[in-house]
Amino acid sequence: MSCRLLFVRHGQSIGNFNRCFLGHTDLDLSELGYCQAELVGKYLSGTDIDKIYSSDLIRAYNTAVPLAHSKNQEIIKSKKLREIFAGQWEGLPLSVIAEKYKASYDIWRNNIGRAIPDGGEAILEVQKRIVDTVTQIALENDGNTVVIFTHATVIRTFFAFVEGKKSDEIKDLQWPSNASVSCAVFNDGEFKEDYYSRDNFLGNLGTSIPGGV
Repeated sequence: MSCRLLFVRHGQSIGNFNRCFLGHTDLDLSELGYCQAELVGKYLSGTDIDKIYSSDLIRAYNTAVPLAHSKNQEIIKSKKLREIFAGQWEGLPLSVIAEKYKASYDIWRNNIGRAIPDGGEAILEVQKRIVDTVTQIALENDGNTVVIFTHATVIRTFFAFVEGKKSDEIKDLQWPSNASVSCAVFNDGEFKEDYYSRDNFLGNLGTSIPGGV
């Protein structure tokens, strides 16, 4: 059994542009984010793709739209592909979180594998959610290539799992950049990384947002 999985982080969101922590807060792409969505759609248009999945949050879904149109395929939406639920951090500027929730935000910044946004999802809970979800997608797509449009924390924690990193080592893996493509292969019950956060196709329109989400 084998499945090739391409992960795309959403393009720059309005929250990214304003340096806010969105989590489940459902804001759209910025103008630049829409340009990035077009570019990643064009980049992947020459790839044979069997199915397209997306987080149901609008910034991920709208990043998937150009590729879906070029492939004449539907987008399969799933709440299980959402970004981390950030609890009391939802929608707040990063500067406010850093001041109001200093202790927990310091952990987020310095040892993310142990992080839990106040009132929100733990990083390790996100990792389990996404590993379980992607495993199910892979099992349902034997022999296929699928694309999953999702979020920074989701992609970072999934690839930390694939790389065998312990919780205290997740911090050593960089955030995937906006509209970047990462690839893993599921073969005989195991995931193997092909590449991570490839974004050279964006040219000078690439963005990497501090804070990740």
